[in-house]
Amino acid sequence: MSYKPKNYNSLAPYLIVDDAQKLVDLLKIVFEAKELRRFDREDGSIMHIELKLDDSVLMISDSTEDYPAITTMLHMYVPNVHKTFDLAIANDCMLLEQPTSDADNPDTRGAFMDYAGNYWAVSTQKE
Repeated sequence: MSYKPKNYNSLAPYLIVDDAQKLVDLLKIVFEAKELRRFDREDGSIMHIELKLDDSVLMISDSTEDYPAITTMLHMYVPNVHKTFDLAIANDCMLLEQPTSDADNPDTRGAFMDYAGNYWAVSTQKE
């Protein structure tokens, strides 16, 4: 037996948001996230959910009085930055930065903000 679940990274970001289900639904569309584990509270809110985004696990919970919503910045490499970015914008994320490339940087990178105020930078490494 391992000290961590199979196929999990050692570090997993944890987001506490208002309306966690809305974020889960968004991440399933934009990043093709797959639900790994889920635990709901008696009131139906999400106590803890784990999503697999490519090779990484993201953990999310609905905010509570003891654990208020907080925002963060995340960076994710994706196979096609333009497709991912367009999906995010089409699903009501706020455009922060169109995907662009710099001669000195091997990444094409764009940024958007989800409804909960989390900043997402998405990149694809150029050939």
